[in-house]
Amino acid sequence: MSLFIDIATLTSVSATFYLVLLMLLFIFWQQNRNFEAIIWWCGFPFFRFINSIISSDTIDYDFEIIVYVGNLAILVSDTFLLIGCLKFTNKKVPWKIISAYLSIFILLCFVQHSWNANLVQRSQALVIFDTIPLVAAIYTLSRLKNNEYLIEKFFTSFWLVFGIAIYIYWILIDFDFENVALRNNAVTSLAFVYLSHIFVTVGLIILIIAEHRNKLITELKLNQALEHDLEETLEKAKAANEEKNQFLANMSHELRNPLNIIIGYAESLRLGIYGTLNDKQTEYVENISGGGELLLKLITDLLNLSDVEEGRVDILLEEVNLVRLFEKTLPLLREITGKESSRLTVINKIPASKDATSASVDIIRIKQILINFMSNAVKYSDDDTPITLQINDHDEAYFRISVKDAGYGIPEEHKNSVFEPFNRAGIDENKVEGIGVGLSIAKSLIEEMKGRIGFDSKVGAGSTFWIDIPKSKQHRLPIG
Repeated sequence: MSLFIDIATLTSVSATFYLVLLMLLFIFWQQNRNFEAIIWWCGFPFFRFINSIISSDTIDYDFEIIVYVGNLAILVSDTFLLIGCLKFTNKKVPWKIISAYLSIFILLCFVQHSWNANLVQRSQALVIFDTIPLVAAIYTLSRLKNNEYLIEKFFTSFWLVFGIAIYIYWILIDFDFENVALRNNAVTSLAFVYLSHIFVTVGLIILIIAEHRNKLITELKLNQALEHDLEETLEKAKAANEEKNQFLANMSHELRNPLNIIIGYAESLRLGIYGTLNDKQTEYVENISGGGELLLKLITDLLNLSDVEEGRVDILLEEVNLVRLFEKTLPLLREITGKESSRLTVINKIPASKDATSASVDIIRIKQILINFMSNAVKYSDDDTPITLQINDHDEAYFRISVKDAGYGIPEEHKNSVFEPFNRAGIDENKVEGIGVGLSIAKSLIEEMKGRIGFDSKVGAGSTFWIDIPKSKQHRLPIG
């Protein structure tokens, strides 16, 4: 009994294999949609499946027009294979050449049909045309780098060459498939063609896997390089931080010593060590002492800005009468606007009945914030434009102190970054002095005191910065 099956039966069975290959490639594409090549490669088993269906159902191979459709399906199948290879290797697809190539074959099919071409003539034309995209696909894959795709491209190319070798065998036997002596060889060779298609599909899949592997290796190398650069940067940052700490330690010593001397002399005068002071002299000495202490705090905060941002700054909360604290801070604020200037307007909207209402604050920090607000109002507005300092009973939980100017205003695109350190709200650094850390420090300080900070601004109309200061639970404690 013969172990060989006829060509029609083998073609029918192949349809199942092509359908499985199509499903396999399509599922693989669903998981790797970023690879456009796969969807073109899906056309390789799809059109082979179409041809298998046509071939298995066709009885009269010599005259049925459907046979030419099957031949065209074979050609389109390998053309899609070529396009996928071009896409995979990032090569430009010559659409015009491919269109012309398919058009010529279709025209040839019409001519053969009109001439009643036989099986051998049709097969010769198909093999010659179909060899072109296969050779082009092999050449395209050969352009892949050996160090990245050596095994994968060799495997796929081998089975493409194997398919071409079968074509050469058919040419050598002059496509005499009806010869009884060659029948078994013809069936075997056709089975080998189907086998090559299975392994070509496997090769396409391992090419995608190799591409994934190469991307992962590239990303790993990039991450390693970034990690190395990060380590170097970190080492440099540590060295720079040590230098900064040394610099700040020196600056702190150089700046604080003279300030402490000034504060010490002021304290000696206030205590009457060098004689009794009159009321005016006492007031001035207290302003000198208060201003010196505040300046000392400011220097400390500027030299330790990172500590302020991370909430490591010391906050000493006290129960104070906010109105009296407000009044005691006014001389410092008037010095900023100009002692003799009339541009500063002070408004106290706290009812007289609540004059003794206390707040829980750090006295020095509140002064620091108000001085920053006032300094900004002066810096970011023209001379002699009005500035309004206001205190009011905002709600049941907070007092509010605000500073309003009629200055430049803050552009909309800079509002979200106002409280970021070293931000100048879009103002030219040459126009305004400072480094842009005051509001950042103010935000950290008021939030440490459980308060709130905010602003309203319009370009050309000015800005209003405010802080909400928590009320003390001891509502009417008259602390001086």
